[in-house]
Amino acid sequence: MKKFVVFQSGAVDSSSVGSADDGTNLDLAAFDLSLLQCMTGTEDTVELTFSETGMFNKHSLAHNTDGAAGNDETVALENSLVILTVAEGKEADVIKDIAALANASQIHGVAVPVFDAVNSKYPISNVTGVAIRRTTTGRVVAAA
Repeated sequence: MKKFVVFQSGAVDSSSVGSADDGTNLDLAAFDLSLLQCMTGTEDTVELTFSETGMFNKHSLAHNTDGAAGNDETVALENSLVILTVAEGKEADVIKDIAALANASQIHGVAVPVFDAVNSKYPISNVTGVAIRRTTTGRVVAAA
């Protein structure tokens, strides 16, 4: 059974969208925690990268294109990204807590964790905000 985590960065309304390269109006998303590929910390933020969350099959765009350098380019979708704003100096604690969350059947008695920036409610400490990026834009990746 899949274990989902919910992220809400804004109020869901008529301007909400399901995907946006820049995250504009992408107010609510849920991702399967088994698709969490990596977490990175930068000053006051933790980035969560989720793989294979686009609307296209992972093999649908995996083909070569005719580029200037010959036939050595591939078109691919970016992975989805959730950016958590965190308390200063707490990046490592948040990464450890998310790793524990991914491995626990429940956290604080809740089966589905919700990171809710609208109501400032989070399943772990030290999180202060949420931004979501889910793209449907293909990128050309060229071999060096």
